[in-house]
Amino acid sequence: MVGVYVPTYALVPIGNVVNKGITIRANQAAVKRHLPKLIEHVKNGILDPKQIITHRVPLEEVADAYHIFSRKLDGCIKTVLIPPTA
Repeated sequence: MVGVYVPTYALVPIGNVVNKGITIRANQAAVKRHLPKLIEHVKNGILDPKQIITHRVPLEEVADAYHIFSRKLDGCIKTVLIPPTA
C-alpha cells in the first residue's frame, strides 16, 4: 500500500517473494518531522491541499487509478479514492 506500512512484527515472506519473482520497491518520507509544520501551513492558509488533487476516482477503480498515478499520466499529481458509500 502506498503511504501505509505495518508494524515490524508483520514480516514479509521473502521465500514466497523470491519463488514468485516479485519485485518490491519501497521508500519512506519523513512524515513525523514534516507533518506538524504542514498542518500549521494549512491552518494558516499558506497551503491549500485541494490544489494538488488532480484526480478523484471510485475505490472500485483503484487499479486504473494506480496505473495513472504511477506513470504520471493525464497530469496526475494526487489521486483521492472515493469509497462506495461516499
